[in-house]
Amino acid sequence: MCLFLRRLLNGLVLASLFSVFAASAPGATPALSTPPGNNAKMFKPGEKNADNSGDNFRYFIDTQRIRNTKEASAFLARATFGPDWQAINHLHSLGSYEAWLDEQFAIPPSLHMQWAEDNIRGINGTGDIRDNPEDWKRHADTLSYAQRDIWWHLATQAEDQLRQRVALAWSEIFVVSRNNGQLITQPDALISYYDLLVTDAFANFEKLLQDATYHPSMGKYLSYLGNAKAGTTPGSHPDENYAREVMQLFTIGLYELNPDGSLKLDNQGNPIATYNQNDVREMARIFTGLTDQNGFFFPGDGDSTHFSRTRPMIAVEEYHDRESKHILGQTIPGGDTRTDIDAALHLLFMHPNTGPFICKQLIQRLVTSNPSPEYVARISQVFNDNGEGTRGDMKAVISAILLDEEAFNGAVQQPQQFGKFREPLLFITHLFRAFHAQDEIRTLNLYEDGPSYEYPSYHFHGTDFTRQEGPLEALTVFNYFTPFDAPYSLKQEGLVAPELEIYGKQGIDDLLMGLITKNSFVYETFELSAELQLARETAWIARGEYERLLDELDILLTARQLSAASRTAIRTYLLQQKEVRNSNNEQLARYIIGLIMTSPDYALQR
Repeated sequence: MCLFLRRLLNGLVLASLFSVFAASAPGATPALSTPPGNNAKMFKPGEKNADNSGDNFRYFIDTQRIRNTKEASAFLARATFGPDWQAINHLHSLGSYEAWLDEQFAIPPSLHMQWAEDNIRGINGTGDIRDNPEDWKRHADTLSYAQRDIWWHLATQAEDQLRQRVALAWSEIFVVSRNNGQLITQPDALISYYDLLVTDAFANFEKLLQDATYHPSMGKYLSYLGNAKAGTTPGSHPDENYAREVMQLFTIGLYELNPDGSLKLDNQGNPIATYNQNDVREMARIFTGLTDQNGFFFPGDGDSTHFSRTRPMIAVEEYHDRESKHILGQTIPGGDTRTDIDAALHLLFMHPNTGPFICKQLIQRLVTSNPSPEYVARISQVFNDNGEGTRGDMKAVISAILLDEEAFNGAVQQPQQFGKFREPLLFITHLFRAFHAQDEIRTLNLYEDGPSYEYPSYHFHGTDFTRQEGPLEALTVFNYFTPFDAPYSLKQEGLVAPELEIYGKQGIDDLLMGLITKNSFVYETFELSAELQLARETAWIARGEYERLLDELDILLTARQLSAASRTAIRTYLLQQKEVRNSNNEQLARYIIGLIMTSPDYALQR
């Protein structure tokens, strides 16, 4: 990259990522720049439309057509892995956000294991993965790349974009990671767990909580698979790992909350703990007696199989504590394993903290890092009751999050706090989707035996390449970042920016520019096949249609959030390159895309 471009890039990026929340982006316009008027209605949970029909959980219903492609792009940036022009035009033609949501809810889930069975072909004597499922463990080092490649393929190419995007959000709350002694050699277990999140993305929250609890990947990751009641061996007591995390991270959090997500305080102004160590001990007694479907209770007693790694855990009752348990001020009578676990999970599901605790995190993952208390309260109310008496209806919750008035108008109403930084993964998924990156049939090699499997992929293996973030690869159960993370300067302003905890700006810029400009080192060293399709952009430069190029990229990539300063600097560079020398039109198009995607205007999604 030429020195001028590097200086320009640095000038744009170093404008101050840490202070970008503190001022509204110049030239930024929200998807809906005025409050709902005569042609838009707002409903509260439980209210019916005038004709007593329709959904009850909508907070914002735009009865007008979606007015332009900018609005469509902004919405899709929240609800998918990144808009492309086909998706933008489709949403615009539908004319209704609700119609798009209904379409997405109706699409069958794209499952990772099904894709593996349909596409991973054995070569040179290796059988297809469908017929040889034990290869997942036998060749775990090799097939762990396939697990990652499948994620990238479905994140960028699957039709059920909303489901896939929500599944990523769930994976950052219900954390399971390959960075664990057992799961690092079980890519099929991780695939199965992620498929659970995909399948349950729109399910009732209680079902998601139950299914995650019974999955062997969670049982291994948080060490309650083979968790025996006290006294089974001398001095033994039940493992407390999952008992603590199911409360702290998956349901109620550490402190009591108001419905708007704010902390309840005692008479001395201190936060009130939701549970204590005795609750943890009692909850640990609940999660005794589970093992995988091989039937061996203690890990290590027998070898695992593909079936046992991918099917729900079962109970061995002799190891379950059947006495009564006292948790969060309530008593759970002694019973069998399933009865006790389901009762404890239901207790957590019904806890008043669960709605605001979970809903605020989903808002953070999809819309804005610093939602207003009113936004959180509205969504929590939908969690508590979808308008028809159902608690935990995630279709209702997700719809309410995406259709809330603050999601559309937050950039105008709260310019100093609205927005979220894109996660490193989302930079790449958007790039691949926006420019229809093409994959090709690639080969996986067993280290000793040479080529073994082939399937279509970008040959882009997530964390091994991005060095910053990968699905199901967090270092701890607290994910790559917590909902409360922020650099010191933002914390001083009372703001959070969770993604900045892993936001290595130089790293993401180098990666993006390497992919966008098709840097020979990046592509040849890693044998990437993510071929961006840039015929339109190249043609506009060749014809001198520079304003059209910038207009189209501004909508596609930033939903018209590109600041006047950034646009002027990029235009200046474009004109200089065309005037000073006869630049390669495609390479110049790549540089322009790179300048936009490495700008603060792109990094901060609003």
